[in-house]
Amino acid sequence: MSGSWIGKDLPAIHRDGEEYFLLGHEDALYLVVNRCPHRGGPLKFGFINDRGEIVCPMHRGAFPIGRLIAQPSTIRLDERRGEAG
Repeated sequence: MSGSWIGKDLPAIHRDGEEYFLLGHEDALYLVVNRCPHRGGPLKFGFINDRGEIVCPMHRGAFPIGRLIAQPSTIRLDERRGEAG
């Protein structure tokens, strides 16, 4: 899907005991739990197909990006600019 990407080459992001990956989608950034909803595989190493789904690299389960970013565990990153002091 155009305009969506997975931060595969970025280091793992840990928060509250969970591992997340960075997902860019429609000009927004999200932290998504790095676990396939089906079998727990690392979604970070999957790919985005032409239907806008992240495909798990282990079992090829496909999950719509919109559904993943709507999960309560997903964190949308908001831009905040620093202030000169």
